[in-house]
Order: sequence, then C-alpha cells, then structure tokens
Amino acid sequence: MRLLAFLTALAAMLLVAAPAQAHVRATSVAVDLRSQGDGVAAVVDVEYDVLARLMSLDGALSPDAVGVDGAAAEVRRRSLDAHASDVAAYVGGRLRLSRGAIGCTAEDDARVELADSGAVRVALAYGCPASGMLTVRSDIFRASDGVVDETTTMVAYDIDGHRGSTLLDIARTSVTVGRTDLLSEIPRFVRLGAEHLLFGLDHILFLLALLLGAKRLRDVVEVATAFTVAHSVTLVLAAIGWVSVPGWIVEPLIALSIAFVALDNLLSPKTSHRLPVVFGFGLLHGLGFAGALSVDGPLSASTLADLVSFNVGIELVQLTIITLAFPALLFLRRVATTPVAARALMLGTVAATVAVAGAGLVWFVERSPLLT
Repeated sequence: MRLLAFLTALAAMLLVAAPAQAHVRATSVAVDLRSQGDGVAAVVDVEYDVLARLMSLDGALSPDAVGVDGAAAEVRRRSLDAHASDVAAYVGGRLRLSRGAIGCTAEDDARVELADSGAVRVALAYGCPASGMLTVRSDIFRASDGVVDETTTMVAYDIDGHRGSTLLDIARTSVTVGRTDLLSEIPRFVRLGAEHLLFGLDHILFLLALLLGAKRLRDVVEVATAFTVAHSVTLVLAAIGWVSVPGWIVEPLIALSIAFVALDNLLSPKTSHRLPVVFGFGLLHGLGFAGALSVDGPLSASTLADLVSFNVGIELVQLTIITLAFPALLFLRRVATTPVAARALMLGTVAATVAVAGAGLVWFVERSPLLT
C-alpha cells in the first residue's frame, strides 16, 4: 500500500504541476556582431512575447502558450511597426559597445521586423570613434524589468579578424572580443544545455514515459541511444540554419509525443515498434533544443565546439535522470512479490503514465494555435 500511495502521489503531483511548469520564466537573446568599416553592425533577436509584455505590444501570448497563426502574426507586425522607434531605442540602449574606454553610438537608422522564426529582429549600426578591442555589454531583459527572471544572451561575432561566440547571463553581462578562448566557453555551453533539459519539463516527461515502458536495461539503452542520435542531428542542423521548422509546429508535436509514448505504454504491450517511434520523436525534440541557440554564418571550430558542448550538457542531465529513475523502477518491480504489492505497483504505474499522458495532451491544446 505504501507503493501505491507513493506512486499515486507522484502521478498527482506531475499532473497538477506539469502545465504550470512547462516553461520556466527565462528567455534567450541572440546577438550577431560584424565589423562594418569603422563601426559594428549588430543584429539582435529577442522573444516577441517577452518584449510585448515589457512594452505593451499587441498579440502577446500567455506564458504557457506556443505558436501564432497568420492573423496573429499580422497583428504583431502592425504593432511592431507602430512601436519600432521605442523597440530600437530599448535594444540599442541595452546593448552597449565600446572600444577601449570610449563608447560606440547606435545610429538612428535601426530596422525592426518580425523574423520568420517569430522573434523580433532589430538591426543596428554602431559608430565607434576609438580603436582597440571591442567590449560588448548586454542588459536586455534584465531582472529589474520585471518580465523574466533570467536571460541568456548568445553573442556571435566576427570582429577585427576574431570569430567565435560566447554566452552572457546574469553573472556575466559583458565580454571583450578576442579575450575569450575555446576552453573557457565549453563549460558555459555545457551548463546551458544542462539547464535547457533540466528546466524543460516536457522533455523530462518524454524521457520518463520511455522509462515507464522499458522492461530491461537493454530497452533503456536502445531508446536512449535512438533519442540521443535523433535529437543531436536536428539540434545541429537547426542551430546552423540548415533545417527550419516554425515553433508553432514543433512545440505542439513535442507535447503530443509525450502523450503518444505514455498511452502506447498502456495500449501496446509489444515494443518492437518503439525504436523508430522514439527516433522520429527525437528529431522533433532536437528542433526544440535548437531554440536555445542559433549559429549565424559558416561553421567554425569554435561554433562546432559550442554546439557539441551544449549537446553534452543535455546528455549529462539525460543520463542522470536515467541513472536515478530506472534503477528505482527496477527496485519497485523486484520488491513487489506479493499479489497485493504487485497490484499496487501496477495501479501506481498506470496512474503515473496517465498523468504524463494528460500533461502532454494539456500542453498540446495550449500550444496549438488552432485550438486556443
């Protein structure tokens, strides 16, 4: 009976907490910097819904919703056009560049548009009167703005012969181009990948659904390998821009993949079809992972190392979850030797599986633009 109580409580907790925690209160910003004569050209991508809540733009979705239809996108474009100067002033004021101790000045001809990805894209030109190494400081969406708790800014640069990328966050808001090295950036991207999976409850529930349906260690190894290979492929392809699928398509399908695998555990005792299914859904999840970072321009050793490090962070968390969860499931199965315990375990497993499926279906409805 203790097993039943524990598993039932776990199922209830997942079902209640899942919709509220599908997305943490965090956002990402992408900054691309390139030398342009004596100045610097900057292209900044920010999340529309976060900017909309900050600047009272039209067409903002609720924090848990994903995706917009054509009509909503047109509302967003009109709102951006009406507030273009304010948006440009905010981004230009929060992204500060300097050479030596002399600040660069953002020129007035900024361009603000809604990118194909759904992000707000702001193109800025900075005039830099001084020479020396370029220092970049970003305070876009800082905590004091009151719209998000944490912002991760990926800065890609091609400045004065230096090419590469780096991450800025609440603990590190500035970087001097040319003073970063490959080894110093690897831990940052590993942490970013780990946090992306750890705080992405939808990806974790998908993994737990796979574990609930696994009977042997071999099953776990096979599905984990298929999932890893698949999401690694699309993560790299999407991050470098070779594959592009809108978030309003990817996110609902990721939610549906959770429900499908969970219900498949209950309805299909055979698992011979599981590997191709997991591989296909892994491709979807890789597209979701790629939303945390993007690479502009040709691949380099630095950007490739960043992508690999990000993926390593994802795999470390995935391996940790498997290492903790699957032995616990095996232990429960082995100690359930009496009819009462076996029935309690079965009921608890069903309850947990139904809770995971329910969370996936709720997210699917919330994220589908045609259903909300």
